[in-house]
Amino acid sequence: MTVNIRLAQPGDAQSLAILDALVSLNPWHARQFSRACNNAQPKHDHALVSGSSERLDGFIVFSQVLDEASIHNIAVHPSRQREGLGRALLESALQHMQQAGARRCLLEVRLSNAAARSLYEGRGFTLDCVRKNYYPTADGREDALLMSLEL
Repeated sequence: MTVNIRLAQPGDAQSLAILDALVSLNPWHARQFSRACNNAQPKHDHALVSGSSERLDGFIVFSQVLDEASIHNIAVHPSRQREGLGRALLESALQHMQQAGARRCLLEVRLSNAAARSLYEGRGFTLDCVRKNYYPTADGREDALLMSLEL
C-alpha cells in the first residue's frame, strides 16, 4: 500500500481536531494542534499527516528536544484503520526523529488500547513503567504505560 505522508500545514489544525474527535476519548482542540502545524523555526513540535485535501486519514504529533523525542498523539480515521496507516505514520515519524538527531523516543499509551500497544510493541517499544490512574475515563481513571525505543 502506498501512503502519502507530509508535514502538517497551519491550515490542517482544524482537520486534525475533527479526526481526533472521531477516535479519541479525550480529543485535542484545534489550538492544541496549531503549534505542531506551524512550520516556523525553531521547531520542537511536529505533525505528519496522510490523506487528501478533502479529508485527512491519519496523523501523528511528536516533539523533539535535543536527542529525545516524544510521541504525543496518533490517530487514524475509522474507515482507514487496520490498513497499516498507523504503522506508516509511526515509521515516518521515527525516521524524521532520527534524521534530526534523536536517539530515544518516548510515549504513553492507555492500558486498554490494545491496538496501539500492539503497534508500538511490534516496532520494538518496550515498557518502562506504569503511571497509575493517569488517563481520565467515563468510569474514573486508567493506567498509562510509559514505553520507549532506542533509535
